[in-house]
Amino acid sequence: MPNSVRVFTMSRFAHYFEIVAQTGSIRQAAVVLNVSPSAINRQILAIEGNLDTLLFHRHNAGLSLTSAGELLLATIRANKRDFDAFQTRLAALSGLHGGLVSMAVVEAMSDRFIPDVLADMSKVYPRVEFSVQTQDFKAIWHTVARNEVDFGITLLSDEKTPRRVKVAATLHAPIGFVVRPDHPIAQRHEIRLSQAAGNRFIFPDATLAVGAAIKEGLRAHQSDIQASFTCNRIVSVKALVRSGLGIALLTQADVIDEEKSGELCFVKIAQSDIRPLGFALIHNTQRQISAASHSTLSLITKNFETLSLLG
Repeated sequence: MPNSVRVFTMSRFAHYFEIVAQTGSIRQAAVVLNVSPSAINRQILAIEGNLDTLLFHRHNAGLSLTSAGELLLATIRANKRDFDAFQTRLAALSGLHGGLVSMAVVEAMSDRFIPDVLADMSKVYPRVEFSVQTQDFKAIWHTVARNEVDFGITLLSDEKTPRRVKVAATLHAPIGFVVRPDHPIAQRHEIRLSQAAGNRFIFPDATLAVGAAIKEGLRAHQSDIQASFTCNRIVSVKALVRSGLGIALLTQADVIDEEKSGELCFVKIAQSDIRPLGFALIHNTQRQISAASHSTLSLITKNFETLSLLG
């Protein structure tokens, strides 16, 4: 097949051909296109001669596509979609004409951290669409490795980093007690696990990364602390603390906004085997990201650094 086929699938002929296929009539297509029927017919005959195959069946009632014509129509439409996607990505490189910033994040970051980031970024890039997927931390590593999103926020892993995935920034968030301001523990800078005995405890369950880290840490510490309440959502844990049902174990990153507002207090655990929870900002090195995506990455990195100083 001549190389010219690749050219005419994005040419004037492609537009003519698609309209004729839709209307089933050269005369009707001529009205839509505002050109003469003979001009359209000449182009179709020329391409059929070039390809040495018929694209249309000619009937008294009009035209219908042959198998070759259906294949060509599908090719033209696929090329149009690809070119439209190219134009969208090209415009998004400047971040001025829209585009998409896509990310996959763990649940712990989707409550307040990411919304705060998006609130800032939307002011700078008002026409950009932001897509946030909440996924399991292991799934995020694979999602980024498959180049399906611009970047991800997941948990640090002892496993080998997938090929082409780069860790851009990390955050080690300490786990401690979360209490109401009127609780006696709120006045302490840090406290041992044994000194908190006697309180009712609210834990994130082990399906969450922080819950698994707490469970492992308590086992290593040989602590007999038991949960009175468990929740599979961080927001639910904080709601129970606010209601006065007990004290919780969470990361400081989980309650950064509540600390600022004075709604809840974070108290460090002294001499504990509960290790900080490690977060990783990751991206695929093969992905060409927009200015908006790059700026979002930079802001998240900066916020990671700020939270690290607080810890």
